[in-house]
Amino acid sequence: MIIPLLRGTAISVDLAAATRLPAKLLGDHRVRYLIVGAGTNVLYFGLFWLGWHLFEGTLPYLVVTALANFATAVVVYPAYRTFVFNSTTGWLQGFAKFYTVYLFGLACSLIGMPLLIELLHLPVLLAQALVILLVPVASYLLHRFWTFRDASHTPVDA
Repeated sequence: MIIPLLRGTAISVDLAAATRLPAKLLGDHRVRYLIVGAGTNVLYFGLFWLGWHLFEGTLPYLVVTALANFATAVVVYPAYRTFVFNSTTGWLQGFAKFYTVYLFGLACSLIGMPLLIELLHLPVLLAQALVILLVPVASYLLHRFWTFRDASHTPVDA
């Protein structure tokens, strides 16, 4: 398809290639990981925010962090298992490994948040947001090569 721009100029657009792009992108587990990961972080931060506001003064922020972490893991595990990694690992075994990796993120929060809040005097929600930015790459590598590592993932797929 040719789209005229100004007198004497035009651009050519391959509509067939443009319609194949989303399917091609979704065929890459890294793109699917980014999509689900973005939703995961929004859900986690939303649960943390809600818990922080509901239980402020009642529960310490580190307890709210742990609760939001576990609730998020339970909700998002099916998406990672099926949509992102297309894993054939058993459900319970896979969740145990998945949550073990999630504990890495929790440990980062439990260490990073007090440093940011108590030493740098950042607000709790800002500290949590900063910690959220640091964890995804390490989590991806752990999930890709340990949690959902099975016969369906060959070295070529890695």
